[in-house]
Formats: sequence, C-alpha cells, structure tokens
Amino acid sequence: MIFLLAFALFNVCTCVPFRYHRDVGIKQAEYLMIQEKMGRIIGGNQVPSIMTYPYQAGIVATLTTGSMSICGGALVSNTRVLTAAHCWWDGENQARSFTVVLGSLTIFSGGTRLATSDVVVHPSWNDKDIINDIAVVRISRVQFTNNIQAITLPSISDVNNAFAGVTATATGYGKMKDSQKGFPKTTQLHHVNLKVLTNAVCQRTFSGITIHKSHLCTDGTQRVGTCEGDSGGPLTTIVNNRRILIGIVSFGLSDGCERGTPSVYTRVTEFRTWINAQL
Repeated sequence: MIFLLAFALFNVCTCVPFRYHRDVGIKQAEYLMIQEKMGRIIGGNQVPSIMTYPYQAGIVATLTTGSMSICGGALVSNTRVLTAAHCWWDGENQARSFTVVLGSLTIFSGGTRLATSDVVVHPSWNDKDIINDIAVVRISRVQFTNNIQAITLPSISDVNNAFAGVTATATGYGKMKDSQKGFPKTTQLHHVNLKVLTNAVCQRTFSGITIHKSHLCTDGTQRVGTCEGDSGGPLTTIVNNRRILIGIVSFGLSDGCERGTPSVYTRVTEFRTWINAQL
C-alpha cells in the first residue's frame, strides 16, 4: 500500500499535483505485469486467503497515454467500489478506464475482472490541498461469494466517531520496506494493524499542508503503515462486532515509509451522504 508522493523532504508539502501514476502506479504495474511481483504494507503480513478480506479490490488503470497503473479499492455493494479520486485523475495523468479485480490476491491474474470507465469523482476533489480524495467506481453487478463480499459503510451513529485510539486494518499491495528494490516473488495481499490518531496529533507531522476534518490518520511510530503502491485501498475497523470501512488510502510523506510518520486517509464518515447518493 502507499506512502505517496506530492511531498518534499523535511515534512514540507511542495503543493504540486500528485503525479501518483507517473511516480508510483505505472512503475508498480510494469513490475506486476512482468512477473506478478508486488510490494507490501510496511511491517505487514501476507493474507492467507482472500476470504479474510473479501471486500478488497484491485484496480488496473489504463491512462490516456496508454500506460497502465494500479490502485486499490473497497467493494461497497454489488455494483460499486470506493477508491481514491487521484487514481482516476492525479493532477497530471487521467485514467481512461479501470479494470476492477475482485476475489483475488493478485492484480494481473485471477479473480473476477470487470472493465469500466464509469467513475464518479467527488466534485470538490483538490489535488493541491489533497482533500475530498474519493471516487465511486460503477461496475457490472457481481455475485457475492465467499471470496467477494461488500464491506459495511459507517452508520449514522458513527458519523461523529473520530475512531481515535482504535485499531484499524489496512490491506494492499505496496512496498514492504524503503530499501526494497523491485518487488518480491510472492504475490499475496498483505495486511497490517494500525492505531488511529487524532487529527491534532497527525497535524504536527505535516508542515505546509492542513490535515482537515475529512482526513483520518494512523500511527507510524512502530515503523508500520501504508506505502507506495496501493492508493485507494481500504482501512477498516470493528464496530459492534462488524467490520466497517473508515478510511481510503490517500497520502503520506515522501521521505520514506519506515520513518515513523503517519499515513493519511480519506475519512469515510465525512462522505457518507455523498457515497449513499452514488449507490
């Protein structure tokens, strides 16, 4: 998964377009297409079966340039997947179509594969301030199985829940460590448990960019977190014995995934009304 890209060293934002596809996604796709090699969540472990996280979606993006890039996503109904807006338009590169991959631990092989160009980006997506980084992908109806299930969205009672202090789970295909050159031969999805921070604590890490109410952060002080390669992927937690979607991987600092800095997500509760309007 992902620690992105639009940041300078020393924790100061350069406030330029994301350039996710150029800097991360295209490179990841090239590696994966050759040998189905992929990076991993920092400090995470392999997922033994896709049935553990049947809502996980892989997204292969075909750009208008003809290049291919990759992202992650979360299945929220038979016909809808949530992902990051910058997976469709990152401020520099525009996707022409997505192939959504469900029920598979790999992106370029296996699973149910659905092509679509029907993507609704949040109308206030801003790649300069990195806010409203959310999009809904419309797909053909899929049949739920043991390997393919929708993740539950937060309820009305969760709207004012900041989730600070709770343990959440991130899943995806990003780098395992900063020193990693290329990608390992194993192809399995990885996961990691992370502590959710208050936005005030998160803000102390970032200079030059505001952590908004619509952001959610997880702690990286144990040198665990999300890293390059799975923008748009899900962050989930357990509420009342049900796993719910609370975040969508958005960004982090570019000076390394193992530096102990937070990962930043789009806070799903802030977009509950907008999401429901797209379902």
